[in-house]
Amino acid sequence: MDLQTQAVSALSRLNGPLLAPLMRRIRHALVVMNDQREVLYVNPAYERLTGQTLQQLGGTPFSLNLQAKNNLRLQQQIEEALAQYGTWEGKVWDYRRDGTAYLQQVSIEAVYDDQGALMNYLFLFSDLNEQGIATAELERLTHYDPLTELPNRMLFRNRLGHEFNISNRHQTRTGLILLNLDRFKVINDAFGFAAGDQLLIEIAQRLQGGIRRTDLLARQEQRQERDADLISRMGGDDFSFVLSELRKPDDAAIVAERLLGTLEAPFYIGDEEIYVSASLGLAVYPDNAHTEDGLLQCAETALKRVKREGRGGYRFFSEDLNIASAKRVRLEAKMRHAILHQEFQLYYQAKQDLQTGQLVGVEALIRWPTPEGMILPQEFIPLAEDTGLINPIGRWILFQALKDSVKMSQALGYPLTIAVNLSMRQFQRPGLVELVAEALQVTGIDPQLVELEITESMVVDKVDEAIATMQALRDLGVELAIDDFGTGYSSMAYLKNFPVNTLKIDQSFVRDLHGEACNTSIITAVIGLGRGLGMQVVAEGVENQQQRDLLQQVGCHLGQGYFIGYPLPLKILLEQWQHAESTD
Repeated sequence: MDLQTQAVSALSRLNGPLLAPLMRRIRHALVVMNDQREVLYVNPAYERLTGQTLQQLGGTPFSLNLQAKNNLRLQQQIEEALAQYGTWEGKVWDYRRDGTAYLQQVSIEAVYDDQGALMNYLFLFSDLNEQGIATAELERLTHYDPLTELPNRMLFRNRLGHEFNISNRHQTRTGLILLNLDRFKVINDAFGFAAGDQLLIEIAQRLQGGIRRTDLLARQEQRQERDADLISRMGGDDFSFVLSELRKPDDAAIVAERLLGTLEAPFYIGDEEIYVSASLGLAVYPDNAHTEDGLLQCAETALKRVKREGRGGYRFFSEDLNIASAKRVRLEAKMRHAILHQEFQLYYQAKQDLQTGQLVGVEALIRWPTPEGMILPQEFIPLAEDTGLINPIGRWILFQALKDSVKMSQALGYPLTIAVNLSMRQFQRPGLVELVAEALQVTGIDPQLVELEITESMVVDKVDEAIATMQALRDLGVELAIDDFGTGYSSMAYLKNFPVNTLKIDQSFVRDLHGEACNTSIITAVIGLGRGLGMQVVAEGVENQQQRDLLQQVGCHLGQGYFIGYPLPLKILLEQWQHAESTD
């Protein structure tokens, strides 16, 4: 009996003698196989869609599709579904003989005789592109992973190139992270692919929470043999991240640490507690490479190095960046220890009324003494901002400064204002107003003696939200100051709407006051602006008598700087004041 006769016989047994000629006329592609999955029949639609004929395939074992052949996970899912339910349906990508890709809607069914013995397999599929599937659905299927609904490799590559262009325009950097889950095959082998898939969905959700909204997380479900020589491979347990507009190369390390942190808590498969670790390779454009493939190669090389060194961590492609990253990691750990053991100290720098010479207030400045020497704010505050540690540090500064201010006012016998700097993250974080209200209540300080300093850069992006936050703080009774005024980009039109009491002239304008007529003009203009808006003006960086005298002459209200007083710990500052009083 020839193959055609076997196929017609099989079709007739399935659903009557009229089915065989009907199958030759339907638009969907059909393959009939025997119980060994050897091809008995393919209809003309199959030959047209795939470019393969019955003469070429007849009697040969049928591979369900090229994608399943190259994807053990998909193949296992299909086999499990056929064994349990006798059928499987889904959308998969396949390739024609000429190499062009097309999206299939596939249905596979096992056919049994009256005694329950397996007789045949039917493989039916249609070309979704040819059917004219809805554009939005095709876009989703083309660019998004069907399991996690994350962008796939195609969308990832498009975004990576786009970010290169943005970096070139804005003089920033693009970060690339390749993440591979460590020993994920062990989980699949132990619990099955269905459990593994559910775990991948949960992992993707956690990883998404570890990046900014402007960054991209991508995944591709399978590695394909046709891509074996390409650098941009992404497997079932691989995730890739495009980091947008980094300020400096080692900012990518902050993200890498955050991603590893998202995986620290256990996952659950039924009642089983599962821990997952990952290895990450990092590369930065344009520092490491100037092309997409080049950057992917760098990240892949870094990832392989992590794998060789024992997994469960990250590395940059550049050794210099690895050193800088390691330094940041050590500093972060040290900072956490300092927070826990209250190792930070507050120093206070005096503010003087330039017209009367009276001490009127102080500014709280954080310092970090260690056995190796003093770590200055410019060394650790940026890292604290990036890691979120600025929130517990900022809370401690606020409460401690207000407590110390009460002591200082009592020691002097008259009230002093206390100025506390707010960081960008503190200012933009919900709950700031409640935090300040709590500090005022706990310390019992007069709110009018508290001045919170913010910079222009904190308010320029979301002006309306910033004004609302400032107004809520003013409603508590505290004062507000714009620090480093003149170095930012805020509009004068906005400034009049800010509920601010004080402008602080940046020290860069004061430093060369004796030799730069333009600086005198700028300061005079700022003083006039402040007076017109009903604000006080403070000049920072007063380092000599000449600067102080010039500021006094042009009508500056307050001065602050080394000439007026160095930043000092509370105990030393009080001793100095007491000594001055006894001398007088």
